[in-house]
Amino acid sequence: MTPSLRPIKRHRQRCREVRADMSDYLDGELDPSAAAAVERHARWCPNCRRMLSNLSRTLGGLRALRDQPTPADSPSSET
Repeated sequence: MTPSLRPIKRHRQRCREVRADMSDYLDGELDPSAAAAVERHARWCPNCRRMLSNLSRTLGGLRALRDQPTPADSPSSET
């Protein structure tokens, strides 16, 4: 591999590592050092920053749905 391609390969590898940690990061399950690494990488990597933002919105929406009562839970269904 040519020296000029090494930083690109390292960046792609780091992106894969960070993406693997994103869900745990958003759930608050990473240790402080790993969480800081995700934040640091997302600050300078636009692709990972966008993915983290999208995942955060998706998880937020799923959590909001989880907190909604289901028809079986609603008072009107208890007769």
